[in-house]
Amino acid sequence: MSDRIPTCWVTALNHGRLTLAPQEWQRPGFWNDFFDHLPDTVAEYDRLKAQIIAES
Repeated sequence: MSDRIPTCWVTALNHGRLTLAPQEWQRPGFWNDFFDHLPDTVAEYDRLKAQIIAES
């Protein structure tokens, strides 16, 4: 746990909801693609997750 916001995170307002996450994770369908194990999406998740962990 950290009190710092990762540098790759951005805010977005979608349908009245404020989100805070990497822009790539906020694209429509990202989580469906991730849980369907699409290689490019899983690689993008892993890359950003590693960046977030390295910054904490």
